[in-house]
This record gives sequence, C-alpha cells and structure tokens, in this order.
Amino acid sequence: MTRRIITGNNAEGKSYIAADETVSDMYVWQSIAGDPMGASPDGAPTRLLPSTAPHIEPPAGGSKCARVEIQPWKVMKPILEKGIPGLDANGFHRTATVDYIMVVSGEVKLLLDEGDTIVRAGDLVVQRNTNHAWHNLGDGPADLWGVMVSMLPAL
Repeated sequence: MTRRIITGNNAEGKSYIAADETVSDMYVWQSIAGDPMGASPDGAPTRLLPSTAPHIEPPAGGSKCARVEIQPWKVMKPILEKGIPGLDANGFHRTATVDYIMVVSGEVKLLLDEGDTIVRAGDLVVQRNTNHAWHNLGDGPADLWGVMVSMLPAL
C-alpha cells in the first residue's frame, strides 16, 4: 500500500490537498482522456494556471525525471530569502506540469496555499500545477525523486 497525496487548485486558483489516501501499489495514479492532469478526486475542475518557474520545467509536451536533495529548512531559508528566480522567500512556486514526487528518505513538509502535510519515505505526491513549497524540518537532507510532465502542448 502507498500513501498518495493529490494536490489541486480551487475555483480561486488556491492550491490545496484534494486527496490524502492509501492506494494499492500497482497503479498509484493515472490521468484520463481529455484531462491530462487527471480528474480531481473531490470533483473540482482542473485548469492550467500560469507557471512561476518555467526554467525548471521540461520542454512543452515533454517530461523530466529528477532526483532532488532537499536541505534542512534552517539551511534553505537564508538562501531563499536572498532570492531564487521563480520561488518566493518561502520556496513557493508553480509549474505548468503534473509532477509525481516520491520521498525516498527523510521527510518533508508539503506546503500549499491552503494547508500542509508531512510527506515521508514511500509517500507519493501527485502535484497538479499547484503553488507549493517543500520544507525539510529535519537535521539532514531529504531525498526525493520526481517526474515532471509538461501540460503545455508540444511545439
């Protein structure tokens, strides 16, 4: 069994946790025809919101797989306060992608416009074009693997 957290955007464009549930390990997420972001479990409509960090996205119509080591918040906070393009001082950003993020080791806090949750090793986050930030509240790095899938049409 896998814990799956699905994010979404409400009618006002604010990010939130659309679902936090345990699912079988075979298929933990799948999009549907006509809605590449996948139907929202709570029935909220999906719409593509503009990116704040296009420089980290895959090319239009493409995908990107990445390993990210998130340093403790006490290390990241001063770096973010100095400024990183596309991220605010708390690390919030949004990409025009659907991301599948698996925590491999450690734990992180997933922050959204409306709410947050702790994500631990083995948990999967389906990040659907939402404004979000990651904070590692531990003392050592957290290891995450992710796949970003562009929601922009191929050129």
